[in-house]
Amino acid sequence: MSGHALIGLVAGLVAGALAVPLARRLPAGIPERLAQPAWTRHAGRARVLVPTGALAGLAVGLAAPDPAALAVGLVLVAVLVPACAIDVAWRVVPDSLVVAGALGSLGALLALERGALAEHLLAGLAGGLAALALAWLARGGLGLGDVKLVAMLGVALGAALPRAAAWAVLAAGLAALAVLARRGRGATVPLVPFLALGALAAVAGPPLGLPAPL
Repeated sequence: MSGHALIGLVAGLVAGALAVPLARRLPAGIPERLAQPAWTRHAGRARVLVPTGALAGLAVGLAAPDPAALAVGLVLVAVLVPACAIDVAWRVVPDSLVVAGALGSLGALLALERGALAEHLLAGLAGGLAALALAWLARGGLGLGDVKLVAMLGVALGAALPRAAAWAVLAAGLAALAVLARRGRGATVPLVPFLALGALAAVAGPPLGLPAPL
């Protein structure tokens, strides 16, 4: 196992373990949370989050093309693993995770790829504005928590944000069709897990860094 893969695996294990208390405590302070069926609480348990974090960290460690991508990818693992569990169970995205992801990504870029900082900040601004416009058009189909998360992903991913968003929207759309066919109108699909998959694929180089599905 390479050094990056080992770092990714260990960091992912730690992120998964830390995600367990975060997934339990952070939603309690958000009045807008919407309780989902009881089975969704399993998404926040250690037996789900620890292996999920380990696998995500290992994938980033194996596929990240350079140290900057590795560092940003592991920041995203630490933030997105608990965010996914919370979104599945409560349909909210805690601001604290968004802020942590943005600051962590900026710190990694400042340390390892300072020349790309302006590009990433612009991507965060553009991504946030585009998501806000989409939320207004969707009239409830996209929450402000999702908008903030997209802006944070723009800071982390830079020019790779459109590719990540395209894959996330495609996967979420297919899932929504399946849910609609099974449960009918009124059912919702958590967007964060799909944004997470797209983001981590965009962080990685080939073969995971797929082009946008256009």
